[in-house]
Amino acid sequence: MKIIIVTLSILICGIFTVSYPLDTAAVKYYPLAVGNVWTYSGFGYPCCGAFKYRERITGTINTNGHFYYILTKTQSNGSTEIIYIRLDSTKGNIVVNQSGSCAWLQNEKTRDSLAARRGDSSKFDCSLYYRCTDTLTGSYFGFIKKKKSFGWSDFFEAGATRTFAMDFGLVSISSFGHTSTTSVNLQGCYINGILYGDTTLTSIILTSTETPNEFSLSQNYPNPFNPVTKIKFAVSGTSTAQTTLAVYNVLGHEVSVLVNQQLQPGTYEADWDASAYPSGVYYYKLEIRQAGSASGSFTETKKMVLIK
Repeated sequence: MKIIIVTLSILICGIFTVSYPLDTAAVKYYPLAVGNVWTYSGFGYPCCGAFKYRERITGTINTNGHFYYILTKTQSNGSTEIIYIRLDSTKGNIVVNQSGSCAWLQNEKTRDSLAARRGDSSKFDCSLYYRCTDTLTGSYFGFIKKKKSFGWSDFFEAGATRTFAMDFGLVSISSFGHTSTTSVNLQGCYINGILYGDTTLTSIILTSTETPNEFSLSQNYPNPFNPVTKIKFAVSGTSTAQTTLAVYNVLGHEVSVLVNQQLQPGTYEADWDASAYPSGVYYYKLEIRQAGSASGSFTETKKMVLIK
């Protein structure tokens, strides 16, 4: 497990200190509190296709002379990374504590300056000059929010942009090289007790390639659960099938889509992490549509209980 210490503190550019007047709302561009969750989905070309990861504030710690929030980053394959993060409410700057630090800092590297205004520049990773390129507004989860974008480019050879939205945090990352591109977008978040979008980080595993005799949906396990449960299902037939596995609350509202894709015949297992959801009864529904098959339609719903 890799550990990185992230500090939001004084941002120094070059050999002199950048002292931007603090936008008193700057700290709202990265809301840090225990329990807050951000889930991102992205795509990289030529490596590595579609991917997802989640960042969650799991606790706090005093170390290195500072008070930090503990941010746990989890990939869809289950690998994790621990990040210590602190918000400097007087400067609004981001600094990462890791090896190869900036010459003017002690074991730290610079990141974005949330206090920057349009046109201001700051050093990212000690050497790249990121300029605040946008301070307008954007639509996120049905809300119009102020945003700040930071970017750099080496003409047409390479570049990157990072965007923060007020009350939501980091909402997008994009980068390009001579022959590669990567884009990441916020899929959902759980901020100060309110859920926006979908924070599910679904891991779908093909547990058997043997073609089942029939379609089926198994009872989740464990059940009751807290906060992760597994759901096994079988796709029968001789060709791919459009498969949807969704979770609903007791009011019948869809709260999460775990699977929505074409699947080959076989037996699968999907995880549902309900960390951002309240205790209660939930229902999960499997729908399968297989073209060209007389028996290629299947729908079943089962109940599960989340107890925290």
